[in-house]
Amino acid sequence: MASKSRTPRLDLAVCGGLIALAVFILMGVKDIPPPFFDPVGSAAFPKYSAYIVIALAIAIAIRAYRSLKNQPTKEPKGFRDEPLLALSVVLVPSLYILSMQSGLLSYRIATVVFVFLLSSLLARFEKRVMISSAIVAIVFGFGGQYLFTEIFYMDLPQ
Repeated sequence: MASKSRTPRLDLAVCGGLIALAVFILMGVKDIPPPFFDPVGSAAFPKYSAYIVIALAIAIAIRAYRSLKNQPTKEPKGFRDEPLLALSVVLVPSLYILSMQSGLLSYRIATVVFVFLLSSLLARFEKRVMISSAIVAIVFGFGGQYLFTEIFYMDLPQ
């Protein structure tokens, strides 16, 4: 007996992605020129592989949909929704890249600030974690600068 998936929504999403990928492959197969001596054609393998992927994805999607319909009501979450934390996790790396791209901060300083700020945000500014994240940030900032410029010979923002 096949085991039931614990995440039918994820199964449905993956199946949708696989079907979309297979459709793109089928669209690309049309551009393969016909062969001279092969009766089956050079596009046969990618075409039939895409059909097989679509068929298997549909089968898994049907099973996931049935499992989703039979699933009990909402289970309690093991976490709290924190939209501000999620926004900051997107915003801080964006500011990190923007500060180096615009020339406001060098790689060394921007990396120290980025690692320290992001790890402190994720740890909810807990003092013990902030001390260790400050050490890690300094090692990553100055060590990364040395590693990239002296060993790998890469140009970094100054």
